[in-house]
Amino acid sequence: MSTPSICPRCEQDWLHRYRFKSDGAVFSLCTECDSFWWPQAGTDIANALFLDDVVAARLGEEGNPWTTRVWADVIEAMPDEG
Repeated sequence: MSTPSICPRCEQDWLHRYRFKSDGAVFSLCTECDSFWWPQAGTDIANALFLDDVVAARLGEEGNPWTTRVWADVIEAMPDEG
């Protein structure tokens, strides 16, 4: 079982594992500040992205990707390891 990490950007929540529904790509997400990390990048602050930016890029959109959808349309939480 992996030990949860506190978000290095906001230090207000744990990093949670999520995946994109479209292709199963896994990432870490702080649901407090929407900071996003790909697994291969590590969770240093310098490697942090924002969920909105990543989702918009994956959908080929600019701006707010949530005007016509909600998180559950695009991503889902990974089951806890254990």
